[in-house]
Amino acid sequence: MRAIIKWLSAAVVALCVACGSSAAAAYEQTHSAKQIVSDASKSTGSATSFHLAVAVTTQNGQANADFDVAGTNVNGKVTYQGTLVRIMHVDGRTFVYGADLAQFLATSNAQAAAIVRAKAIDKWVLMPEEFWSSTGISELTDMRKMADCLQAASGLKKKGTSTVSGKRAVEVDDQLTSQIYVDTASPHYLLRVALSGTDTCVTGSAVSNETLDLSKLGQKLDIAVPAGYVDAQTLATG
Repeated sequence: MRAIIKWLSAAVVALCVACGSSAAAAYEQTHSAKQIVSDASKSTGSATSFHLAVAVTTQNGQANADFDVAGTNVNGKVTYQGTLVRIMHVDGRTFVYGADLAQFLATSNAQAAAIVRAKAIDKWVLMPEEFWSSTGISELTDMRKMADCLQAASGLKKKGTSTVSGKRAVEVDDQLTSQIYVDTASPHYLLRVALSGTDTCVTGSAVSNETLDLSKLGQKLDIAVPAGYVDAQTLATG
């Protein structure tokens, strides 16, 4: 009987200890704002594939973009002032969808727009080599550069948690009130970045607000040269 009483006493003590112990502290509780942004910057900056949705407010109006990015290859679309442009950049070559290219050219070069409508309205058009650098898309999709910039931000403060794209995120604000949302689950990718126009991390001098939403980080995204494309130079020469 004495042995049973001793065993019961030990069991009660163990149970009380278990009841009194707290669950493991959450990621956002055990890490400082600077550590959280550092983790997100490192993991996101090293991701070679992702989907990026961008909403930008400029003095000329709203612009939106959606891109799949795999290494240096990009596939997506840009919408600005009612104009849609579907664009691909694959293995150093840039393609614009014919119908969109014709619409884009309509106000600046009616003759070129008519040629595209007649010969490539439903085809992808291979653009001149220098076209890609003029779009600014490579800078917009450079998450390593963005991640490095965010990591250098000052005045970082944690602002609680919320749900972003179905994931639990911790919000960190900088001294310019820009908001950084980081996945609380490892590897703690950036989920959303909302930048004010005064923030040094915005991707254009005319930008007053910029929001970037990231998803599909690290997933395999196949971006291939479009089939049946035509060369812009061939169209120009007839």
